Amino acid sequence: MKIAEAMKTIDEKWTQKKKGFRVCMESYDGNSWILDFSPGEKASLLDSDVTSWRLAWKLAQSTPIDSQGPKLGDMINIFVVDQDKKPIPYYVTGERETFNAFSI
Repeated sequence: MKIAEAMKTIDEKWTQKKKGFRVCMESYDGNSWILDFSPGEKASLLDSDVTSWRLAWKLAQSTPIDSQGPKLGDMINIFVVDQDKKPIPYYVTGERETFNAFSI
């Protein structure tokens, strides 16, 4: 196999490193549920999935959902996504995780 062919095969099949991460969440503004990201969509991505998951966990801890459900300003359905907004497995378990999971 020629080098050019080998490189093409590698490019097509090699798992590419993620370019960065964001925390995705929903919050209630009093009228409707808003999908939001941290850092925002125009800001630079976080470079670590662990850092992103720690941020997600801290956001969830700062707005626990009580038995009556979420209220104004609460954040629900918090998870980490990559640069393409695809969910990233939780680094602790390797499974998909959602903090403050709540059906709306």
